[in-house]
Formats: sequence, structure tokens, C-alpha cells
Amino acid sequence: MKSKSCRILSLVLVLVMCAGLFTACKSTETKETSSKEGATIIGADNITIEEASDFDPLQGVSAKDKDGNDITSDIEVKGEVNTLEPGDYRLTYTIKGTDVSVTRVVTVKGLEATYANGTYNFKFASSDLRHTFMAAAEDYLLHNQFAGVPLMADAGFTLFSSRMQLASETYLPVLGFGVTYSTMSADDSKVLMEDGRNGNAGEYTLRQALANNPTQWNHWLYDDSTTSDVMVLFLDSLYTFDFNADKTGYVLNPSMADGNPIPIEGRELPSGKTVSKKWQIKIKDGLQWKFNPKTDTSMITKTNIDATDFYETYKLALTEKWFRAISGGGDFCTSSSKVINAQEYVDGQKEWDDVGIKLIDDKTLQFEFVDEQSEWNVKYFLNGFVTTPINIELYNALGDKYGIDEKTIAYHGPYYVDYYEPDKVIRYKKNDLYHNADKYFYTGRVFTIIKEAEMRFQEFIAGKLDSVGLPASHYEEYKNHPGLKHVPGATTFRMMINGLGTREAQLEKFPEGEWVPEPILANTDFKMGMYHAIDRKKLAEEVMKTSQAQMYLFTDAYVVDAELGIPYRNTPQGMSVGADLSPSTHGYNLDAAKAYFEKALDTLVAEGAYKSGDVINIEFNYFSGSETQEMMASYIKDALEAAFNSEKHNIKVNVDIIAKDFPGIYYDYMMVGEFDTSIGGISGSTLDAASFLDNFCSDNRGGFTLNWGIDTSVPEITVLYTDDDGNPVKEIWSYDAIVSALNGEIKVVDGKEAK
Repeated sequence: MKSKSCRILSLVLVLVMCAGLFTACKSTETKETSSKEGATIIGADNITIEEASDFDPLQGVSAKDKDGNDITSDIEVKGEVNTLEPGDYRLTYTIKGTDVSVTRVVTVKGLEATYANGTYNFKFASSDLRHTFMAAAEDYLLHNQFAGVPLMADAGFTLFSSRMQLASETYLPVLGFGVTYSTMSADDSKVLMEDGRNGNAGEYTLRQALANNPTQWNHWLYDDSTTSDVMVLFLDSLYTFDFNADKTGYVLNPSMADGNPIPIEGRELPSGKTVSKKWQIKIKDGLQWKFNPKTDTSMITKTNIDATDFYETYKLALTEKWFRAISGGGDFCTSSSKVINAQEYVDGQKEWDDVGIKLIDDKTLQFEFVDEQSEWNVKYFLNGFVTTPINIELYNALGDKYGIDEKTIAYHGPYYVDYYEPDKVIRYKKNDLYHNADKYFYTGRVFTIIKEAEMRFQEFIAGKLDSVGLPASHYEEYKNHPGLKHVPGATTFRMMINGLGTREAQLEKFPEGEWVPEPILANTDFKMGMYHAIDRKKLAEEVMKTSQAQMYLFTDAYVVDAELGIPYRNTPQGMSVGADLSPSTHGYNLDAAKAYFEKALDTLVAEGAYKSGDVINIEFNYFSGSETQEMMASYIKDALEAAFNSEKHNIKVNVDIIAKDFPGIYYDYMMVGEFDTSIGGISGSTLDAASFLDNFCSDNRGGFTLNWGIDTSVPEITVLYTDDDGNPVKEIWSYDAIVSALNGEIKVVDGKEAK
């Protein structure tokens, strides 16, 4: 294994020393100036150093006065040497109080880049190294638009009712304003419920709204954010995020688990962190199943939840190849915490006994992972509701009918669904069997299902909701509302691109498809032109009003090292991404957009793809049911058509904007290649940004590829870092290899993942 750390040096050094009182300093200065006549600087000769090496401008440099006395401490050095950038740098050495001056040329000699070869594992490497490779991967995606064209982040504003007493007035990573842990100043008798009548005295129901119905009730099969929002209230988790003691951040505490994960056959890293491939989880006593009052529970003989329930659920989920068990992130097969032989079992190559999930006893589970994990990694892997059990007895009784509605599942979270009417309402009641029932203030929760954002807003104004997203059309009117809170976004919405280019390539990727791809969308120059054609500040602040300008793929919400909690965007490496893509204008550069368009046409006209007089028609899909989305799409149309009109070639672009329903816009169009361009966005694990990189791999290893006609397996990313011995290394990697190395152990041959 090669464990490495990165070094970035940028030296601007001025050394000035003066001692004594002001009056004494003045007389001493005069005396020293006189004694320094004839002083000399020694050792400041021109020098050549290797790229990324250590450089101290004072090393080996000294000064003496005419009498041979050492006055090195009076040397001043001005200038800058960037050891990461080959070239000639000039440093000026002077001696304080004299006219002595020496100019030194420091030549940074570039290292020869070689293809990465060896076995690598950067999962537990230093933060600097992980950030370096993370930034290299993102920068590569941006300069090729392999992940689509970033448009804006889903930041926005939320209005809270006057009775809400938020746990945190400041938005915090993971926990937000702590709505789940908040309280209320008035009970339901003082407000209107979703039916238009006042609620009951002594009850405190959090009233919110959703745009869509949940699509699934079996949590191992869900695949959309709405369903996740519904499930997180009625399902528990082995570990959960709570506020720290002073509510300035988060801690990851046991919930269904009894204590922290226990390493088996672990080893301690030089950093002091313990890692292991085997970890045991103890299950808490007193966990109980809860059912909807209308559920037939005549077959239930086991009312408690123990390790057996987890084990049998995991076995069933992998046997049935349920979505969340085998893909989607945080699963057993494809994530950075993949379990040994889980994928092989799914593929029919191994027996269940070979899978790294073991039942030690009714209180203990054991996981054996493909890669080493730390305690934090294991807790984070198990912090969601996905890895919790279903009721096996109920499943065996219902078969395919398990999970078709709120009455065909079992609950173990702080609430249970008491009533559900599609397109109308989801009502929750507090789960009296929950192991920590006093943790949450609300006696119930309600989701009113309202498709239109404007209608949701009007329900809030009518006093029927405790929180609502502020529509852009009402921002000016409510921007000073006392209940208004700004919500940073975790999702970068992008223009996804079908870059397959030809019908032949389309059929090779999607043999059953009917789409004819547009050739220009396969051209990297045109993709870069689209990137520079979007005025993101205008789009976010003037068109959408409540969004956030975003030129990057990862927002401020993401961190690479969750234990440190430093936002990736705030690191030197994160800030270096896209430095040549006009960060001051959020990537907008109309002249560059037009130049890229001309360059793309030069190539495509020469290839015969287009000719003079052609109008290139490009479709852009956007989410239906939103006035803001429609305004966004209209802006995209206008921006692209204004930028892409070539007098030289007499060719222009026409953009047709088409509304598509969610979630079909993903499943019926983007994920099956039936589109030109489309709005889309997927949020990942904000505390493990590197684990989200696999969604941009061209082989669809993450299960959510939305851009086509790309190849991320080619080694063409140059990364500069230092090895364990402090030696600078410059290697060429493929994007896929970087993704794998950041998430576990990988063998790399000539810059590519070894097959």
C-alpha cells in the first residue's frame, strides 16, 4: 500500500527583527548601519529544485558585516516561489539598514509524470492527500463536462410559523436547523390542521407538505427523496446524528445499536486510528415492533427486535436483489463499505455462508468488509434507516403485498403512519414503543401532499403549515419575514448531456432505445461552450431568486473528512478547482462560449456532421409543475441560443424546452438515454464526498449515471503529491482509479484499475 501526503508551498517571506525600546531602537539603528558597511550575503546563489520539493529560502544563506560578525538575522527576503508550478522565480535578499542586495533565481524543475502503478488505499490517508485527489477528480470532470454542466445549487429559503422554536438558529451540517429536535410555543388548538379545523389541546403536531406521494413503503426498495423524507420518521437506525453538547455541530451516537462498533483483528495506524475489516455491532435491548392499528398481526409471534431481525433482513434483501442492498450508495455491494462476497452472492457465484454478514448471537452482528474500515466509517455506513430490519413474519405472510401501503409494514422509529390517503395526507402518531420516546417533542407529524409550490405556500399563509419553502415569486414580499431562514443546498443541479453522438453509439449503449443523439453534444468544446454560456449569478438570483449560483459539482455542504468537518470547498485544494474557469463570474464567459462553439463547428463541419445553413435543434427537459423551473428553462434556452449563432459557418442552435414529470424525467429519459439535455441532480453523502464520485463513472457503477458518451477509465489526470519518504511524485491516473483509491484498496496498472 502506498500511503501518501500532499505538500503545497507558496512562500512570501519577509524577516525583520528589531529589539529594544523605540528610543533605544533609533540609536541602535544608526550604529548598526555604520557597522554594516561592506556587509555581504553568502549562499544566495541561483538554484534548481524539483517540483513539489521543500524549499527554505534562508537555508544555507548567511550574512556577515565587514568585521566578519554574523548578521544573518538581519536578512530580508522578498519574492515568491511556488514549488508546485515549474518555472523561474526571483527572490531578492537584502540586509536591513544597508544597500546590499542580491537577486537569486530559483528554478523549479518539473517532474516527469509517470503512470500510477501499484496497490493504493487512500481511504485513511491524510486529509491533504484525500483533498488533493478529490480536487483532481472534480477538476477533471469540470474540464470535460463529464458530469454535466453545473447550473445552480438547491439553496433556498424556508418560512417557519411563529410557534416554531428551532433547536438551532444557525444552519448546521447534517442537522440543519434541527427541526426534528425543535419545540413549539403553542399547541394544536391554536392552529388549523390540514382539514381546516383547529387541532386538539395538548397536542403538538408538526405540519409540513410534500409535492409527491411516497413511491414505496419497503425501505429496501425506495429510490427517491420524497419517500426518504416519509420513511425517516417511522424507521430508526443503528446510529444517528445528534447535536453536540453546545449545539454547534454534530455527533454520531448509537440508536438501535448498543455502543460503538467493536473492531475484530484490528490494527492501529501511525495516526492512532484503529482500522479493521471485521466489526461487530451490539444491538440494544428493549427494541420493539410497532404496527398500524389496521394491520393484521395475527401471525406475529416475536414482538421484540434483536440481531436476528437484522441478519434475516440482510439475507433476504441480498437474495431478492433489493435495490438498496445492491446499489444506490450505502449498500452491501457497490459502496465504499462493500461487504465481502455480497456481490458474488447476488451473482450466484457464492453461497450465503460465504458472505461477510454473520449472526454471532441474538445481540451481536458481525460485518466483514472488502476494505478496512474505521469506527467512524462503520457508524456512518449504518447511520441511515436503510440498514434496519423489516418484520420477517409479516413479510412471509404477505409475500409480494408486503410494503404496498402503510398497513403492510412494521415500524420501529419515533413515529408510525396512522393514516395515509394518496394525493392528500400522511398522518403520523408518536410511537409509544420507541426505545427513546422522550427524545422528540412532537406528539405527531403531518405531511399534506400538494403538488404545486404556490399552493403549498398558500396553505402556509392560511395557517395550515409550520414550514414551507418560499417560492421565488414571493421572495421580495417575504424577504424580511421573521420566520425566514436561508437553507444552503447539498445538490448541484446540472444540465445532463447525452453525448453518445451517433445512432450507432446510441444502439450500442441502449439496444432497445429509439433516440437519435445530436452529434454536437458529443463534442467537448461545445460542452465547455455551454458551461461558459450560463450566467449563474443571474440564473440563481434574478431568474430563480432563491437558488445559489454554483459552478462546481460539489456545494459547500460536502466534506471529505467528516471527523474534522471542514467543508471541502473551503480547503486549498477545493478552492483550486476550476481556477481557470472564471470563478469570479461563476464560470460565465460569453466570449469563451462563442469561441468554443466556433471551435466545435470547425471540427464537426470538417467531419461532415453539419453544413452551412443548418439549425441544430437541442431539447432541454425540465421538471414540470413549477413556475420557477419553467423560468429556468426559458433562461437556458435564451442563453444558449444567444451564445451559439455562428456567422462564420452560418449555423445556429435552437433549444426546445419540454416539461417532464418527476420521477419519470430520470427513469424514462435520462437513465435510459432518451434525451438530448435535461435538468437533473443527485445529492450524495455530504459527510463523505469521495464516496459520491462513483456516480460520475462512465460504467454506471453507482447506478445513477445521467451523462452518456463519456469514458472515465482513461488515465489522463496528472496528480502531484509526496510519498511516505517525503519524495515528490507526479503520476497519471484515470478518474475511475482515483475514485476507487479514495474509497478503499485498489490495484492500479498504468494508471487504470486492474481488471
